Amino acid sequence: MRIFRIVILLAFVFLTGCHKKTPQFRQLSDQVPEIFPDYTDVTIPYNIAPLDFRVSRNAAKLVVEIKGKDGVTGFHFKDSIARFPEKAWAQILKANTGDDIQVTISIEEKDTITIYRSFPIHVSADRIDDYLVYRRIMPGFQNWNQMGIYQRSLSTFREKTVIDSRILPGTCMNCHTFAHNDPGSMVFHLRESYGGTILYRNNKLEKLNTKAGKMFGNAAFPSWHPSEKYIAFSVNRVNQVFHAAGPYRASAIDMKSDIFVYDIDGNRMLTSEALSAVSKFETFPCFSPDGNRLYYCSADSVKLPQKFNMIRYSLCSVSFDPASGKIGDVADTLISSNSTGRSISLPRVSPDGRYLMFVMAGYGCFPSYNPEADLWILNLESGLYKQLDRLNSNNVESWHSWSSNGRWVVFSSRRLNGLHSNPFIAFIDPEGNPAKPFILPQKEPGFYDDFLFSFNVPEFITSGIKIKPYAIENIAKKTPAVQVIDGGGH
Repeated sequence: MRIFRIVILLAFVFLTGCHKKTPQFRQLSDQVPEIFPDYTDVTIPYNIAPLDFRVSRNAAKLVVEIKGKDGVTGFHFKDSIARFPEKAWAQILKANTGDDIQVTISIEEKDTITIYRSFPIHVSADRIDDYLVYRRIMPGFQNWNQMGIYQRSLSTFREKTVIDSRILPGTCMNCHTFAHNDPGSMVFHLRESYGGTILYRNNKLEKLNTKAGKMFGNAAFPSWHPSEKYIAFSVNRVNQVFHAAGPYRASAIDMKSDIFVYDIDGNRMLTSEALSAVSKFETFPCFSPDGNRLYYCSADSVKLPQKFNMIRYSLCSVSFDPASGKIGDVADTLISSNSTGRSISLPRVSPDGRYLMFVMAGYGCFPSYNPEADLWILNLESGLYKQLDRLNSNNVESWHSWSSNGRWVVFSSRRLNGLHSNPFIAFIDPEGNPAKPFILPQKEPGFYDDFLFSFNVPEFITSGIKIKPYAIENIAKKTPAVQVIDGGGH
């Protein structure tokens, strides 16, 4: 019996020793961990979706601690990816609105736990609009067999189709825009099959043929007047050129362009000498928030396509009378290409009318293929302008738009791989200074590694679009377009 007890005791000691957990070595790092997407030291709205990310190291376990005013909340993950529960994330941001949260990441690898230096995330009290609308298209901007316009909830990861090529095959859809970020007033264009301009206003959906009178093409690049009675358009003859040799991969060339203002109630197109001069190209109109001025880009005509890299656009404006629709004949040049030696495109005015953000590149007015294209901002009160270094990268920054409260901007950037355009969001303070931008959060951090489409023309809206895709399909396919008439110049 004594021998039996000794055997049992030895067996117990042996088994206990076999299952004893190997001691883990804990080490502190003075480095901030490398994560993708890079959400370190960014400013975010309190109503943004979780900032899910992955760490660069292959972790067996990942611990993320978020310290706020109410203490520390810990999240444990079984691999290298942090996927935060939406409800818990929203509670943390709500509790720390207007303050910073500190994020500490710990990585377990075999017998070592590394605790990294914490980093802040600034939670702004300024709300971001509820939705982001964008077009998705192949990065070459040539093929529209697979493309569409989609709306994404910014507080969640839910995305819905506005219209796409599954519903309207063989159709290019583009240039969606809204009045005051309001989905109740929307316009966008259809090209090729079922072509026309789709206008939604006052709960009415209609299709327009915007080529009126002596216009050489259909309308594009719209901007709503604040009264919602007018929409400014440019008419562009755009060619894409793919270069066989030299430093340029591809170029989008505007061979000819003019600007017209559509009087919605009068169903007529208006213009002036300043907006349709024979010797100049005019494009990218943008109304001021008070409705009394129209900003746009203008260039002296050159021989195209031979001198495609020599055309440079200035930033200009003309007066506009909302009561009569009269457009000024004398252009005011705000920033001259002769003084900058560069080219301006895509002017967008902040909702308070203080700032105008624009893109500046080496040449042309379509910056998608210009790696040197950067975002700039003009103070409309002082006339001073500056480069927005915190928003720019060593690749293309292009289409941008303001949130309804003017505290956030979204823009397209090719900074990740030089090929795909992706949406980045940034806070803008009342003095026009930007914070570090962050990419649109996705539920899977590896989304941008594998996704083959570019995000194009990101626009904020205050609530979801209520129009069903099949209502758009019905009017595009079955309803004759309303012919817009030529209202002449003034």
